[in-house]
Amino acid sequence: MKRLTALLTLLAAMIAGALVSASPAHARSQPECESYTYVSNQAGYQVAAPIGQYGALPCSLVWGDGGPGTLALQWALNDCYLAPAGKTLLNQDASFGQLTYNALKFAQSKAGISSDGQFGPTSRATLKFPSLSGGTNTCARLGRPLP
Repeated sequence: MKRLTALLTLLAAMIAGALVSASPAHARSQPECESYTYVSNQAGYQVAAPIGQYGALPCSLVWGDGGPGTLALQWALNDCYLAPAGKTLLNQDASFGQLTYNALKFAQSKAGISSDGQFGPTSRATLKFPSLSGGTNTCARLGRPLP
């Protein structure tokens, strides 16, 4: 009887722990984009794009993130979307807050994808990023999202 009581107590504690540690509403399905690198796209452009730890793809960025991956996203938003539209540029502070969220939603809308303010595989494949080709700065897409 003591074993059954102990087992039921343990089971109840595990269930309670699972309920307490449930995922928040803005949980991510991919790891955070913690850095960036230059990637060659299909047209041969070197595109500065966010990447996950150890180069992992896909990766994501959401409100509250920060670091080099967020900074690369802010560069893209400024250079490829906000400046051409004559909008106020983001302070490139590597912090994903309200202004970065709003700018990302604007860019997603311009690109014709779901404007949820979260950077994931679809945004990575569809949005334009700063790139170099023949010594000229431009904006280019990376291409198809990774499976």
